[in-house]
Amino acid sequence: MKFCFFFLVVIAFVFFQCSDSKNPADTAPSLGSLPNIKGEWVLEWENKTYQIQLDPESKRVLLDGNDGYELDLDSVGIRIRPFDEESIKGYFLYSDLKSKSWIGTWENRVVRLIRKN
Repeated sequence: MKFCFFFLVVIAFVFFQCSDSKNPADTAPSLGSLPNIKGEWVLEWENKTYQIQLDPESKRVLLDGNDGYELDLDSVGIRIRPFDEESIKGYFLYSDLKSKSWIGTWENRVVRLIRKN
């Protein structure tokens, strides 16, 4: 009988320890506390340039005027990914944002965004 009680306590302990908790890094701060990222940018990647338009309010990203990308905000940066995929195309840290440029990654390569306006 003592063994069954001990076994139930161990099972309950393991069950409560394995519960999922939300990572605070995945929670985006309010838009008012973030640096201004909205607007048109030029992406320099693979000897080409692409026009990127970021809109954090609607979480839309236009690449060369085409829809299909989504903007995800977290506590340290932004993720750009296609609507229908889990994989991330680009990631940019808020701390790397300068007034006219922003260094980040695009498909695992270091890239630079240049503010157009």
